[in-house]
Amino acid sequence: MIYTNLEKEYNYKKNDTRIYKKWETNKDFSSFPDNRLSYVVIMPPPNITGELHIGHILNNTIQDVLVRKARLEGFNTCWIPGLDHASIATELKLINELKKKGFSKPNIGFKKFLNLANKWKLKYSKIIIEQLKQIGCSCDWQRLKFSMDYEVSKSVNKIFSKLAKDGFLYRNSEIVNWDSKTHTAISNEEIIYKTCRVQLYYIKYQIKDDKESLIAATKRPETIFADSALCVNPKDKRYVKFINKKAIVPISLKVIPIIADNYIDPNFGTGCVKITPAHDFNDKLIAERHKLEFIKLIDKNGTLNEYGLNFSGETIKVARQNVIYCLNKYNNLLKVEEYNSQIGFSERSNTEIEQLLSTQWFVKMNLFAKKALKKIHKNDCIKLYPQSIKKQIKDWFVNLKDWNISRQLWWGHRIPKFYKKDSDIEVLDTWFSACIWPLVVFNGIEKRNNQELQYYYPTTVLVTGKDILFFWVIRMILAGFFFIQTKPFKNIYFHGLVKDKNLLKMSKSLGNYPNIKQIIKEYGADSVRSGILIMAHFDNDIVFDKQVFLKAHNINKKLWNAFKFISKFKFKTRNQLNVELNNYILLWIENKFNILIKIINKLFERFQLSKVLLLINNFFKKHFCSIFLEIIKKANFYFLNYLVITKLYNLFRNILIIYHPFIPFITEYIWTFFPKHSTNLKKSSIINEDWPDTKKVNIEMLKEFKLISNIILQIRKFRLFYTCSKPITIYIAKTNSINKQTIKDILILLGNLKTIIVLDHITGDTNNTKNYRFVSDKEIYIIKNPIHHTSTTKINSFDNIKSKISYYQIFLNKITSKLTNENFLNNVPYKILKLEKQKRIDCINKIKLLNKILP
Repeated sequence: MIYTNLEKEYNYKKNDTRIYKKWETNKDFSSFPDNRLSYVVIMPPPNITGELHIGHILNNTIQDVLVRKARLEGFNTCWIPGLDHASIATELKLINELKKKGFSKPNIGFKKFLNLANKWKLKYSKIIIEQLKQIGCSCDWQRLKFSMDYEVSKSVNKIFSKLAKDGFLYRNSEIVNWDSKTHTAISNEEIIYKTCRVQLYYIKYQIKDDKESLIAATKRPETIFADSALCVNPKDKRYVKFINKKAIVPISLKVIPIIADNYIDPNFGTGCVKITPAHDFNDKLIAERHKLEFIKLIDKNGTLNEYGLNFSGETIKVARQNVIYCLNKYNNLLKVEEYNSQIGFSERSNTEIEQLLSTQWFVKMNLFAKKALKKIHKNDCIKLYPQSIKKQIKDWFVNLKDWNISRQLWWGHRIPKFYKKDSDIEVLDTWFSACIWPLVVFNGIEKRNNQELQYYYPTTVLVTGKDILFFWVIRMILAGFFFIQTKPFKNIYFHGLVKDKNLLKMSKSLGNYPNIKQIIKEYGADSVRSGILIMAHFDNDIVFDKQVFLKAHNINKKLWNAFKFISKFKFKTRNQLNVELNNYILLWIENKFNILIKIINKLFERFQLSKVLLLINNFFKKHFCSIFLEIIKKANFYFLNYLVITKLYNLFRNILIIYHPFIPFITEYIWTFFPKHSTNLKKSSIINEDWPDTKKVNIEMLKEFKLISNIILQIRKFRLFYTCSKPITIYIAKTNSINKQTIKDILILLGNLKTIIVLDHITGDTNNTKNYRFVSDKEIYIIKNPIHHTSTTKINSFDNIKSKISYYQIFLNKITSKLTNENFLNNVPYKILKLEKQKRIDCINKIKLLNKILP
């Protein structure tokens, strides 16, 4: 296997697309029920709101790593891709597009709006699928599902009808979270709370037929037109005499009752609160207890309606300013206080949420969840990673509220009822259709006992972010137990979220994510995959750092260089050179590999993929390249006999296999160069190869070689300390554990030793200022110093090292300053930027090495 015309680097721009097409042509990702064990993953379907962001790359890379590893282990892997219609998010995108062109939803009407939405869906579905293929996702594309496909819609309508028929649904007028920009209700989980500086207004209400007045504190002075009562605590002695009297609302002069309720906190504000039942959850509960009037003041656009009198048609913000002006004018505003408060904003539109009374569809969650509750908490029914998620799930069930599933939107699954006009159209919450996703991808709602559902369900693992635990994950579990009495997943792995430097989640709605296309173009898909995984430590959130992709690219480059190096070895039938040395080093590297396989298999089971990749990288760089290949090269001068060259090829083949789930393109490409006769390959692609078996490990041998590594490290420290590059001699005792010819040969090769001299006895006395003494594994080693050094020279040597560290530190500071300068980053050519980044890495490594030498 000799190749002389190999490229300098793996050309991902030329090869990645061709390799992926090869996999597709060979149907390597296809799955059908058979007699093998299944390994099933359902992709959390990306929203069709735009291109994929870095969070999607992380999520789908993790899934692909797990699927590719399972495929190598012989499982019948089935990874089902999907796309989500994302009602509110997509509709908001379309509204913004229309606004740019001077149009609105009502302007163009329902049919034209749906046509526009479908065109958007076709455009971004194609883009997202291409992006998933670009990063190597090995999905069964014949199974691609869109959440509004005809078959999916049929299943959604069926479960809606079943829930309604069985008494699990109801329609009622309730206080909901209202997004005035998208004109729809949203769930509690779709609200982001921000700490804001707010004002508390102290408003005077005159007591009817009395000279006295009450002061009520409120954050919402503009809602006084919807006041139904003033409320105090019945135990608050300050207000007992006012209970059951009447008060006059400022500006409107409406007369309202003064009531008492234990809910009121006497210590908040003045202890007297205005009750606005149509625009506050808690006020509604008080109003229902006291049979108060409900006045809906704010409409779906976030403006005051006719109840707002002269302020009708004004936005909340404008109305608040005008009401405050009037209250001041008529001496009804006594004071204003500022304080910090948590204010809810729509996750999608970033609009402040309004609480208003609206007629909606609800699921009776206590009944819906009843079937599932016992099974969820019983005997680790579903294994959760990390386990801390269990507590969050339990807490969610404790505070369970009915689920508002209707949305006042046009894009989505329409709620089955008669509509008089477009403005009456309602669709189902996206998460309602999403909760049956594991069932509908196998047509399990329409045909409950079909072959695919029986074979593939429950699925093996769901990989998802922690942010959609309550939106989606819990509801899928509930739906699985409710509709077919079976859990949808055996395992759920919640990975961390990718955040920007301000620790904000990277998302499409915030627009704070990096350009994925550009990063892949710059570093290649393999580097992006392995880079993002190196950052992803199990369930920890990730602070995005582009620098990691360069590090990943360098590892891939090293793999390619190792392949080129191996390809230079020539086969020589009768090469008996260094037979014992070759056998020893082969046995050592095989043991190192075997222990690696045992460790990473366990880590895979716990979904600790970052640790797996770091361990593989460490084995490849430190043990395979720096030690094994170096010894093989120096001992054999590129000529290997059949046994050695076969074992070398097989070992490198196994390295490619364990790397393949992480970096599929370069490993597939290198695989094609291996001659079949040398590795007993039966398959045309690495994707269908076999994961290495675990074998018994010789621990004693590994301990012995660790001693060798420690000695080599000490020898290298000596060379750095004395700036010595010439071959040197070391002295050991006759009883020393390394007094074996094979081990001495390795030390001579790796340590660039002249010879190893064995003495009858070595003690500390043997050492003097002319020699270099070190202890490893409680045994003494002496290096005969080729240059006579005084103690002053040693001090000067240390000073010299410190001087070098200072020099590199100054150099590092200059480079770091450049690389954090936005002006430099935006204007420098890519090649120069790449060079500067590499300089920084080299500089850091030199400082680390020099620090190790110092005593």
